Amino acid sequence: MTAQQLLPIGLAFIMFAVGTGLNLTHFKQVLAHPKSLFVGLANQIVLLPIIALFIASFYTGPVEFAFGLMILAACPGGITSNLLSVLAGGNAALSVCMTAITSLCSIITVPVILGLSYQFLVGEGTTITMPVGRVMGGIFLITALPIALGMVLKAKKPDLCEKHQRGLRRTATVIFALIVAGAFIANKDNIATHFLDVGLDLITLNIATICFGFLSAFYLKSSPPEQITISIECGLQNVALAIFLAINVLEKPELMVPAIIYAVIMNVSAIVLIVLARKFFTKRPSLA
Repeated sequence: MTAQQLLPIGLAFIMFAVGTGLNLTHFKQVLAHPKSLFVGLANQIVLLPIIALFIASFYTGPVEFAFGLMILAACPGGITSNLLSVLAGGNAALSVCMTAITSLCSIITVPVILGLSYQFLVGEGTTITMPVGRVMGGIFLITALPIALGMVLKAKKPDLCEKHQRGLRRTATVIFALIVAGAFIANKDNIATHFLDVGLDLITLNIATICFGFLSAFYLKSSPPEQITISIECGLQNVALAIFLAINVLEKPELMVPAIIYAVIMNVSAIVLIVLARKFFTKRPSLA
């Protein structure tokens, strides 16, 4: 099997692992006070792509990187956000719900965001195409369907899923790291050449989305753990999905360069957030 064939299999396993970790209790806890969930989803599904489109519209480099930035922004929350949220003292239930909902909604939100971005950013005469049906089909097969299957298994065999949950999460994290690392190695020359070019835009996107997430949660009076969670969720994207869309669906490897660079940026900012949250908000993770 080639790396291009293994990529969707690995990503599908990651999303299956997310599905097996979902618990009805998580949704009950969050829906009892849904304001913070709506704030987080509005930030991630609506505000983040708007900020990204604003940044991309002023980008003067290759159009492939501008559109690649939008692919990244359209993707749902990252799979590591749940663990990082807990480490920062955030609300684990809110983090799990946001990741699950944005991932399930991605079958609709990603094609819509990319379709609009394509019309706005990509002019005639480029080699980039936007096959909406293929994007929807690909996302369904490697995101929505595996999550749904994981949820079914969790409902049918809860004890089995609980027993192997730690192993599934660790395996999913390793696969995620391998996907990003493999893409980085394969495109190291492109990344080295354009890091300074597109890196500043990606740093701006990361900081802006984190700040907007925190401030909106703060002013709407979400609890401190919820503020932390929304900030982390807004800053972390499913880079593996962005890589899959670039390579397997759109068949333009250069489109994934922004996502690979962002993988480094978002993890650095997440570490900074964890340190700040532990210092100023709480010293003990909240598992509520």
